[in-house]
Amino acid sequence: MCEVFLHLSLNYQIKKLKPKTKKYIITGIKLTISLVLIYYIFFVKLHIFDIFSHYKNANWLYIAIATVLYILSQALSVFRLDYYFRDINLDLSYKSNARLYFLGMFYNTFVPGGIGGDAYKVYVLNKNYKISLKEISQAVFLDKIIGLSAMLLMIVFLIYLSNLTDYPWIQYGSLAVSIVGFVAVPFILGMIFRVHKRTFYNSMIYSIVLQLIQVGMLYFVLEGLNIHPENFNIYLLIFLVSGILSIISFSGFGIREAVFMYAAHRFNFDETLATSAAFIFSIITISISFIGIIYLFKGVKIEEKKKRTKISF
Repeated sequence: MCEVFLHLSLNYQIKKLKPKTKKYIITGIKLTISLVLIYYIFFVKLHIFDIFSHYKNANWLYIAIATVLYILSQALSVFRLDYYFRDINLDLSYKSNARLYFLGMFYNTFVPGGIGGDAYKVYVLNKNYKISLKEISQAVFLDKIIGLSAMLLMIVFLIYLSNLTDYPWIQYGSLAVSIVGFVAVPFILGMIFRVHKRTFYNSMIYSIVLQLIQVGMLYFVLEGLNIHPENFNIYLLIFLVSGILSIISFSGFGIREAVFMYAAHRFNFDETLATSAAFIFSIITISISFIGIIYLFKGVKIEEKKKRTKISF
């Protein structure tokens, strides 16, 4: 009971703080989680040299292909966001949208406690277009929601594919929930946010394709480290779960490695090999985010589309 009151008291104190102070506290917590987990995994539970030893015989061509696929997935995310901008008559060119996107990734990764990447994007677009902060913020937020929904539904679908349960009703129930969810989520969101009604279906398809590209990324990372799992779907499930949980750490560092390590123990994988794969994902993510520093110094020129094109499924 004392713990409950302590938790409520802490939440109350944080709510009373200024937004900037609150952001510093949240960032500090994320950094602490990452540092503690990295220290525990690399120096206590496992050994850093055992983990890095797997990179000696790695096929770096496969790792490079995985990196290209990650960049492709981010490029596709820019196209998905463009649907929501079109709905509010924000005629932003793909080039400007992509530059803002990568600059946002840089802010989110390398400027802890500072302005968030999405917040900066909303600020710049509001400054250059006569469109309300509410409309732009809602478009950016809904793009994130549909992406998160697709990832969660993919995780549910993988419960069916991975044969993780002996109960048929859970296995086939997960199949039913995922199939219904891929249709129901866009429909429900469309009923609430009618201006984006048609966009939700297109962006859900984009999100599914994006997840399939990340499946390819996972495949090439595993191949690059000579990991040949009997059940690839379990590795994919671990990968997606670690992606969801990465929001509670700094850029996914620590939490991604922890999820892979404990899942490897649970499913009888090689723990150091699985952790080395997770660390590769973290390095790829943070490396691509660093592209945004170009636009931090160069700036982002806001340009409209020269010719409006329709892309639909």
